[in-house]
Amino acid sequence: MKVKLSDITQLQFGLYTKPSDEGNAVYLQAKHFDDWGNQTEQIDTFIQIDQKNESHLLEDGDIIMVGKGMRNFAWTYDKAFGPAIASSIFFVIKTDRSRVIPEFLTTLFNMPQTQAYFQTLGAGSSIPSIRKSELEAFTVKLPSLERQQKAIAIKQLHYKDMEISNKIISEKQKVYQAVIKEIISSK
Repeated sequence: MKVKLSDITQLQFGLYTKPSDEGNAVYLQAKHFDDWGNQTEQIDTFIQIDQKNESHLLEDGDIIMVGKGMRNFAWTYDKAFGPAIASSIFFVIKTDRSRVIPEFLTTLFNMPQTQAYFQTLGAGSSIPSIRKSELEAFTVKLPSLERQQKAIAIKQLHYKDMEISNKIISEKQKVYQAVIKEIISSK
């Protein structure tokens, strides 16, 4: 069944504020993630929670998706991460969990075909930007919750496989360098 994103989610914008070196919540920025929505950078931007910004705290299962620039990746927030607020470069997407699993949408958003579609939305401007109305109109082929869970499991296995493959490549590189070093330094 095809549905518009607006039928299964609520969208809002992240918070625009100046981060600091310390605070009681993480202030998430695009630099903290790779192109597939994996956290890569050590978090170095924080915010002090107060009455004014408290409503922007991410809730378990919220999806953040970059709406400006060339990288439109998505990431699903888990409460185990700790208190966090998304910067204004992100859309904050809250899902209707009776119809869609947040991690499924994140997986869908990070697929190359979806990324290519999002790039066409912002084409023609110096800094590509997705409008909220365009994102809400995005249609999603929504499988059953069971099939969504299967897609998530496959994604997790794929990422684990890629992680192991990268470790193997790193170890092979070390062996190669040690052999070359031994050849060069021996007489």
